[in-house]
Amino acid sequence: MKEVCYEKLEEWIRNTIDSKPGKSFDVFQEMQQLSLRIICKAAFEYDMSDEEATAYVIENDTYLYEVACKQRMHVWRKWCKSILPSVRRAYQASENTASFARRVLASYREKVKSGVESSEDTLIKLLENSGAFETEAEKIAEITGLISGGFHTTGNSIGFTLLELAKNPKIIEDYRDNIKGTSNVYDWAKSDCIQRIVREGLRMHPVTSHIWRVLDKDIHTKSTGMSTKKASSHIVIPKGSIIVVCFPSVHRSSEHYNHPDTFDPSRWINPSKEAMDAFMPFALGRRTCIGQRLAYAELHTVIAKLAAEYNWEVEAEGSVCVGLAISRKGTRLIARKSCGQLD
Repeated sequence: MKEVCYEKLEEWIRNTIDSKPGKSFDVFQEMQQLSLRIICKAAFEYDMSDEEATAYVIENDTYLYEVACKQRMHVWRKWCKSILPSVRRAYQASENTASFARRVLASYREKVKSGVESSEDTLIKLLENSGAFETEAEKIAEITGLISGGFHTTGNSIGFTLLELAKNPKIIEDYRDNIKGTSNVYDWAKSDCIQRIVREGLRMHPVTSHIWRVLDKDIHTKSTGMSTKKASSHIVIPKGSIIVVCFPSVHRSSEHYNHPDTFDPSRWINPSKEAMDAFMPFALGRRTCIGQRLAYAELHTVIAKLAAEYNWEVEAEGSVCVGLAISRKGTRLIARKSCGQLD
């Protein structure tokens, strides 16, 4: 998994940073596409071309904007495919992402026939051999959902962390001091310092804004302090209730973290129990994120190498975009090769 992350990262560095030294790039757009290529190779044994990556991001965004944003506000749009061109375009985009998933599955089946599939238990292998799908369409939908659900979130998390590092060069200096004497990106990725940087990036900028859960039992919780004197000392949330957990509110609460709006990886040196309990970027419990192991592998490998070998400048911070994931639009960074020695 980490080998794939490193392979795709090296390709991206050659094609984007080293081939155009000193030129800025849209960090969120680039990290989303990098994450997409990593997911396709590591989980689905598919080498995605640049053209496929660009097209997939556009088609995926087009469809999600329609169903997750427009149709949430205007439910009637789902019945207007025949009269609204934008709705027709969105559903065509959905079919285009499904067509890509069919190519991924067909490619894997060809590898199986040729005996060149991965020896590891990749996600595509588990899906293909699972008896849980009654139809081919269900399997294609699952592949599409897993790809679409993974690249935005992880790519955005990498983008936010690189932006924070560009604004805080002293943190990069401390990280480089921490890894001096080592020249292996795998060792850098396992260092305590990069673990803290990634954790702090996820705390300030979680992979998604919120989740819904339906309670399967009554929950007895402490009073929030907002109740009146006549109210009971605890709150009961009844079974069957739909609750929404807002990750930015929890992760930036002053009840759990000092100076919560400050990017400070050192807060994770001997953190309090309250700080650890409040940290849940991939949710908790049985329905925690299925792709978090791959996400962490990407985060640690990509950030470890880029922070070790490049100095970062902010050309434009852009603006925050909130949809299914939290991102930024128009954020441009400049990466320059570091002259310092780590050996």
